[in-house]
Amino acid sequence: MRKLASAIIILALIIAPMRAFTWGFQGHEYIGALAWEYLTPEARVWVSERLELVDEPSLSEITTWADRVRGTDEGFALGPLHFANIDPESTTFEKERDCPNRRCVVGALLDDLAIMADHSASKQAQAEAMRTFTHWITDMHQPLHMGFARDRGGNDIRIRFFGSEQNLHRLWDTVMIRGMDQMPEPQQQANLHPLPALEIQADWEASVFEWANQAFALAKEHAYSDLVEGDQIGESYFQQARPVIEKQLVLSAQRMALILNAIAAAENQ
Repeated sequence: MRKLASAIIILALIIAPMRAFTWGFQGHEYIGALAWEYLTPEARVWVSERLELVDEPSLSEITTWADRVRGTDEGFALGPLHFANIDPESTTFEKERDCPNRRCVVGALLDDLAIMADHSASKQAQAEAMRTFTHWITDMHQPLHMGFARDRGGNDIRIRFFGSEQNLHRLWDTVMIRGMDQMPEPQQQANLHPLPALEIQADWEASVFEWANQAFALAKEHAYSDLVEGDQIGESYFQQARPVIEKQLVLSAQRMALILNAIAAAENQ
């Protein structure tokens, strides 16, 4: 089985398209499909109405919009919002230091959330906010999107993975996900990991900061680990990273759904 897993990863490296960016299209779409499974009936109606307004077919596909517009003027303006770069000596994300003028993934997520939760906002404005919100919350759960400033979230760290040269960021974004061929289908995953019964908070900022800090801690412990430039890594690294990636995919979907469920419920009160 170890040799088979290695072979799958090597094949993924060879065929992985270069268009994929954050969590890869595969990771984003999986999270969106899983989040849909967690939505209440009224949240599905709320989301569906707004999907139609921005001409998106599903919650799964809308998660990739912010990557699909890369290369356009609009996509260029959104560039800094896909990540937050943090001082490696820090223990936590600090909004003023790591997200000046709210121009980072955490600030963008909170700005979109505020529009979505504003009952006086138009459905069109809510739809456009949802279109990017679904991407920011998925990006924020990829640990290296909360990575170190000095190496641009692992983009400047070159390693060899099963003999193939990669940068560390792309390894976590796309390569290892393509090697996870046994991920449960979204409906099955939702049954395996039911939506937790959490109290809905009036102010989501504290929760978002907590989630960001969790991702930063995972980046330090699991993504960066003790790696140095040029390290050779393979099966053991993949096996310790896999459960981290899968858990973050599930948490991202659950948290997206909790927010959408809360917004829909509040709007229907």
